[in-house]
Order: sequence, then structure tokens, then C-alpha cells
Amino acid sequence: MTLPELLKEIWEQTQAAAAALTPAALGSAVSQAWRPGLTWRQRLVQWIVGISVSYYVTLGATEILNLTPFTAQACSFVIAMIAFEVTPLFTRAAGDLVAELPALIKARLGRGK
Repeated sequence: MTLPELLKEIWEQTQAAAAALTPAALGSAVSQAWRPGLTWRQRLVQWIVGISVSYYVTLGATEILNLTPFTAQACSFVIAMIAFEVTPLFTRAAGDLVAELPALIKARLGRGK
């Protein structure tokens, strides 16, 4: 593969990635506009979650349900909005579980004796 062919391939892959991720990124940005008072860390995490969920739900909905691309994007946007709202609750619950895990393991091992 020559350098011009390689550069053309890289450019085409970049365009395809941007086309796939741009609607999800815009949807996540719009969602964050409705939530004032978020820290930059919270915004970044929720933005990444919104993009990831929207992208993969679109792929799955298109393949499994045989939806048109527009309908799949609409469904994935709604599901990504739900994921966007649930992210803080999920991280809080995961943190609580990790904090309680040593006591749970100790209690479980203590009952076995």
C-alpha cells in the first residue's frame, strides 16, 4: 500500500467514525444542557456513556429489529438519554458495593466455618 492510498484509507475511516459518532455526541451535549451544575468530570463521563450507548444501540437495533437508520438513531437517542440520567446512580451504587465488599466477603467466609 502506498502512502497516498494509506492516507486515503485513514481519511475515509475518520469520516466514517465521525459520521457514526456525531449524532450521539450532539445528543449527549443537548442532554447536558438540561442539567446545570454538573462538574466537568460528571459531564465527561455522561457524555462518553451517552455516545457509547447510542452508538451500540443503533447498531443493535438496526441488525436485530431491522429498523431504518433514522428510526434506530431515534430509539438509541432515547435509550442514551435514559443511560445519561442513570449514570450517576450507577456509579454511586457501584462505589457503595465496592466499599461494602470486604465486609460481605468476611461475613460470607465467616458463615462457612
